[in-house]
Amino acid sequence: MNQRLLTGTALALSGVVLAAMQVLHAVQQTRIPVAVAVDALPFAAMGLAVAYAGVWLARDTAFEGATSRVAAWAAGGTVTFAAVAALLLFSQRVTSGSLARASYLTVDLVTVGALAGVLVGLYDARSRSRLRELAAERDRVEAFAGKAADVNNYGRAIASAPSVDGVAAFVVEAFGTMTGMEETAVIRLRDGDAVALANTIRTVPVDVVGSLAQEIRAQEQGAVTVHDRPFPVDIPESVTDCVSAVVLDDEATTTVVISVTTDETTVGEEDQKLLELIVSHASVRMATLDRQSADKEPTGQ
Repeated sequence: MNQRLLTGTALALSGVVLAAMQVLHAVQQTRIPVAVAVDALPFAAMGLAVAYAGVWLARDTAFEGATSRVAAWAAGGTVTFAAVAALLLFSQRVTSGSLARASYLTVDLVTVGALAGVLVGLYDARSRSRLRELAAERDRVEAFAGKAADVNNYGRAIASAPSVDGVAAFVVEAFGTMTGMEETAVIRLRDGDAVALANTIRTVPVDVVGSLAQEIRAQEQGAVTVHDRPFPVDIPESVTDCVSAVVLDDEATTTVVISVTTDETTVGEEDQKLLELIVSHASVRMATLDRQSADKEPTGQ
């Protein structure tokens, strides 16, 4: 049994015991139903509220990791109000004949203290959980802003690249930075041949990378795809994840980018959108450079 379930169960049992003691004390003091109800119901309801809080704590996974704080607050509230009861009783110089009444007062204050401590503990746990969520969201936004700035920088670099090989080199660097995958290749497919414009993949043989590129060329241009096992071709077992995209599909020539990793890597939807911006920049620049190269060919003849 984990800590959350154990703490929730302990609180639930404590609340039931406190509620039962309140009813028992009320019945011991009088047999008049109305008097019993007036004396027992408010404090019994507090005990049942502690029990309900315990059940909620045991069932709600949002409190995972914060149950010790709730338990500490509950114990602190109980001890504090028990101390208050002791001070009140000692100050009144309780005699032996009034010990029963003293026990009633003690249980009443302990019940109030337990409920107050539990409520404060739950609020404290919720507040801290919310702060952690906000911190995580802030970190995510900052990370996204940093990646967006990288996209902007790589976009400018790609737009000014003097050659297709230069564009490919920037794409390899960008994919490595954005995905955390250290192995990336930009492959140009033409007439059944696969030519690496830039390649840092060492885990997968070059011919296998070319075969994978042939399978990937059927994807929609510009769309970034995250591949899980089984991959379209036989790739070494050490490769855990793969990301690919068709950068440019110009009739008989297709250029694709492939990133692989041997570590577990998560590429989310936001990362995919940013990568698609990189691919879009590369597609435009490569198409421009290809046209310029085609225009120069007749002059060279």
